[in-house]
Amino acid sequence: MTTRIVDIARAADVSPSAVSLALNNKTGVSTELRQRIIAIASEMGYRNGFPAYINENITIRFLKIAKHGHIINDRHNAFITEYLEGIETGAKKCKYKLEVSFFNKVPIEEIIASQGAAGIDGFIVLGTELNDHELSFFSELRKPMVFIDTYFPISVYDCVDMDNVDGVFKAVEHLYTMGHRNIGLVKSSYETRNFKMREAGFREAMDYFSLPVQEKCIVSVDPTFDGSNRDMGKYLGRNSSLPTAFFCMNDAVSYGVIQALRASGADIPGDVSIIGFDDLPASGLSVPPLTTIRVSTQQIGQRALEKLSERIAGFSDHVTENILISGKLVKRGSVRQL
Repeated sequence: MTTRIVDIARAADVSPSAVSLALNNKTGVSTELRQRIIAIASEMGYRNGFPAYINENITIRFLKIAKHGHIINDRHNAFITEYLEGIETGAKKCKYKLEVSFFNKVPIEEIIASQGAAGIDGFIVLGTELNDHELSFFSELRKPMVFIDTYFPISVYDCVDMDNVDGVFKAVEHLYTMGHRNIGLVKSSYETRNFKMREAGFREAMDYFSLPVQEKCIVSVDPTFDGSNRDMGKYLGRNSSLPTAFFCMNDAVSYGVIQALRASGADIPGDVSIIGFDDLPASGLSVPPLTTIRVSTQQIGQRALEKLSERIAGFSDHVTENILISGKLVKRGSVRQL
């Protein structure tokens, strides 16, 4: 049987967190206690350092859930694959068996019912399209669980997500540096936690740079390519005056917005600059190449696996964590200097 953190804590009569601090050489425990914990761990055959929870008998499962498909769809397959690559990298280090299950437009209750079989020790769930109230269904599985691509402020589960507010700030800051003062927002008609945070981040960034948010320059679109093209076209039919730049909620929306603007006779970026979020593979090949925010997908996947391994190892007394990982601005040709 593999020695767990909780086993060492019990033998040393200390908390699991004290064991973690000692084994990972972090501050918070005395030198004497650290040495005693390390000695006990060594006697019990514990392998120090991440991946600390190596166990060939552990099986985890990644659940890709597309509840309605307006956000998780074919255009995001490569994006999701990068999450999965990060998870797989961590799983190999821990010698975990990794299984993958995809669900497209399947009720949450049916998904949960299909996961009740024995043999799965923990789950990583793609929670992009899930709402807060749907989390209660997952408690039926009674297994360690980490959600990625979302986070829930009130949750009994750990979540690892992109730092949406930081990413949007970088986007608005770039537009501001390039001379833009009249900046619009293209948001999603389908709400998710990420999209809510991006809209909040947009308003905060605009306030930071003392730029007014003009509600007439906020456009709500279906977040698919066809939907955003259609809805942006309707907006353009009602509005002849446009901002010099739009921040779009994600790259798929950006593609549709660019298509609609071109159909109306606008030049990108000559008349309107566009900046997206995600850095999908097609963004570097679009015309013009799309300036966007690159999400640290593989790092998010690896961090989720690391967090899940801690839960499997017995960190049951720890409070849940919402872990946010910053992205990177990728400058391309869809934004011009004014």
